[in-house]
Amino acid sequence: MAEPRKPDRRSPSSPYAAGPTRKLDLTQPTTAPVRGGGASTTRVSTRPDLVTEGMKAHRREIERRKRQAAIERLQIDQLAADTRRKIWKVTAWVVVLLVVAFGYRSLQDAYGNQWPLWHAWLLLGAGLFGAIGWILWYMNRSEL
Repeated sequence: MAEPRKPDRRSPSSPYAAGPTRKLDLTQPTTAPVRGGGASTTRVSTRPDLVTEGMKAHRREIERRKRQAAIERLQIDQLAADTRRKIWKVTAWVVVLLVVAFGYRSLQDAYGNQWPLWHAWLLLGAGLFGAIGWILWYMNRSEL
């Protein structure tokens, strides 16, 4: 009598498969839930006739506390974002003012009151474009 033939050993198709695997026939509808798919709830399913009013009130209290904690987290995150925005805004203004001051001072030291015409036009153009940009920004603010 011949011994039954064992199947050849093959590596699994997934590197995470640890044991024997089987091929699924995807043409047939499955009735078993797929692991990791769909929405899952954290509540334990209980029979409705065993749920008392006290249990319902306790569940409502837990849900209320969760909502309150989520609202507090959102408020803290919004406050932190506003603070970061303000810090960046103040830092940007300080940097712009320092660049303008040091640029002006270096030109004054180099040329005194006899600036080359090209430098004067660059300074006037930068000031004009800066003013127009500021006006456009100010008119398009959401607070207006």
